[in-house]
Amino acid sequence: MKIIHAIIGMVIIVVGFTFLSTTIEEAPVRNVTLKIYGNILVFMGTFYLKKIAKFGKQIV
Repeated sequence: MKIIHAIIGMVIIVVGFTFLSTTIEEAPVRNVTLKIYGNILVFMGTFYLKKIAKFGKQIV
C-alpha cells in the first residue's frame, strides 16, 4: 500500500511541475494561473508523500 501512495504522490508532483513549466504566449493571466496551480500541486504532492505515504524522516 505504501508503494501505491508513493506513486500517487509522485504523479501529483510531476503534474505540478508540468503546470509550472507550461507557458502560453500572449496570455499573462493564464500563465500566472498555471504557475499558481503548479505550486499548489507540488505542495500537495510533497505533503501527501510526507504525511500519507510517510516518506518523511524514517527511522529504521
